[in-house]
Amino acid sequence: MNDILIAVTGSIAAYKSCELVRNLVKSGYTVRVIMTSNATEFIGKITFEALTGKPVLIDEYESGMPHIESKTGISVMAVVPATANIIAKFANGIADDLVTSTYLAMQAPVLIAPAMNPGMWNHPATKRNIDRLKEDGVSILSPQDGVVICGDEGQGKLADVPIIEKKIIQLHNQKLQSI
Repeated sequence: MNDILIAVTGSIAAYKSCELVRNLVKSGYTVRVIMTSNATEFIGKITFEALTGKPVLIDEYESGMPHIESKTGISVMAVVPATANIIAKFANGIADDLVTSTYLAMQAPVLIAPAMNPGMWNHPATKRNIDRLKEDGVSILSPQDGVVICGDEGQGKLADVPIIEKKIIQLHNQKLQSI
């Protein structure tokens, strides 16, 4: 029970998860990656397979029960980047793809690092969903202020990779100490 699971969702910030995975692997951690189908519009699974040396799962119906297999032996699940869509699904218990089903089956700590347009981040529905996830015990790394890809400015940029990495390692170590 010491693998780190990175779930990548469909945000332009998905490319930053490559750096995160690379850093964790270089530091000696075993990393597994699952992706939403929307994430593959931004980055291919072969990139993560090359970085981790492990197969990347996307389809909930690939073989067996991948949402159960994905949660097995995991010390922490980190959703990087987390879109408004995935946050809403998590907050409302919707399990309509591999990432959301894995989240509901997960028995390890969960961290989300949101990345989205500032208007989406500041929308009352997103705020409500974030509050619900906090109540459910999910750790949230709030997005940073700045100019996002569409040119809008405000809070919505993915937290810096070293900050995300540090939080993942902290949760990983806490989980291992509790066993």
